[in-house]
Amino acid sequence: MTNQRTITLRLHADTAWIRMVQGVAEQCGTVFGLDHGKTLRLIMAVEEILVYLADLTPQAPLELNLTPGASHVDTTFSFAARDADLWAMNITACGADCTEENIQAMGLLLAARMSDGLDVRRDGANVILRLRLDRSYPDLETRQSERFAPRGEVLFQPALDPSRIKEACALATALYPEAAVPQAFRTPGKVVDQILGGELSGAMALDQGGNVCGFMTWSPRSATSVSFCGPYVFTSKRTAVARGLTEHLVGAVARTPVSAILSQLPTEDLPREDVELLGTLPLLAADGTPCPMPIWYRGMREDNGLAVWTHPELEGFLRTAYEQLFLMRDIHAVSHQGEQVAGRSVFATSFQPEASQALLIPMLDGADASGTLHGHVQLLLSEGYRNILVHLDLAHGWQAALAPALLKNGFQPRVLLPHAGQADVLVLQHAGS
Repeated sequence: MTNQRTITLRLHADTAWIRMVQGVAEQCGTVFGLDHGKTLRLIMAVEEILVYLADLTPQAPLELNLTPGASHVDTTFSFAARDADLWAMNITACGADCTEENIQAMGLLLAARMSDGLDVRRDGANVILRLRLDRSYPDLETRQSERFAPRGEVLFQPALDPSRIKEACALATALYPEAAVPQAFRTPGKVVDQILGGELSGAMALDQGGNVCGFMTWSPRSATSVSFCGPYVFTSKRTAVARGLTEHLVGAVARTPVSAILSQLPTEDLPREDVELLGTLPLLAADGTPCPMPIWYRGMREDNGLAVWTHPELEGFLRTAYEQLFLMRDIHAVSHQGEQVAGRSVFATSFQPEASQALLIPMLDGADASGTLHGHVQLLLSEGYRNILVHLDLAHGWQAALAPALLKNGFQPRVLLPHAGQADVLVLQHAGS
């Protein structure tokens, strides 16, 4: 459903429209709740993107949408582009050795630095470039806390009370390691807006005295999977509360199309008997501290099997993973067999600066895939990113066929995520980041 508050402009990729686009961005930023600083960043970012698109696809029809979210403002540019033009979507194409040929990519890089999130996806011949600016929220005041004994029976219910959601964020931040708590919990008002706005779901544990005993959140990861954070337990009865929260999550998604529950930020309280370990990503915090991230999985219904693609160099890893998970998969091998690969490769980049993490998502195969990946890695390392990941959706044979280029550039297969994309998703990590 289209958001009824969306503001839409239909124009052409021409710098003559810069002042009009700036004006619309300024008005929308103010009306949709961005503060002055964030509104200025939105204005500059849309200008950079329009200049970039005017160079990439001169005079091509564009659709610009500005939409208020629960805690942010989304700006999307939709346009048609030929494969030959998409190379500049490599946001890192313009690095330290930027040439005249790829300098147009600098506009995307600048827009990414001014935004709170930028990603690109392709749907057939159409490309959608999405820019996110978060609203500003006051930071949580640091406080000390200890786990307490609950008063009477603990009950579990959807997290909908703003005061209790904020209390839960404060308790989770005080009692759990920083790496196990979502960044948003440090601005609890954002979590309230996300839950009440339907972007996030939550479960709350309350005792008979009304005390917040536990908290857990989750959100969609794909059409058939969700990812969760928690459970966060604030009482001395950790096992029972953690189990109750987890069961509430399972019950909430049981009557939906969800086939898999995957962890995003799990805690040590997660009941291990109800989940399976998919693997551990050896991540680093922004300061270089080791921050290994286990990823847990629970199937929600009988898995009737999927067809997936793999390159022979990754087939052993995948077969082992599927055997351990007892998942039926028709694994089809794919590799280049002398056919010509036209055009240049394209990788969309999604940034999480607070986690020092960059995620590369293949958009287009090309004969220069290895060189393109090398350029991405070098620039991301120079920008200080310590965790560089690639997601391959195994529903697409051409993505699986990128394996040699990835392995050559230092990426290693880490974890298989069932149902995390159109099919399963293989996570690879750059070993030198």
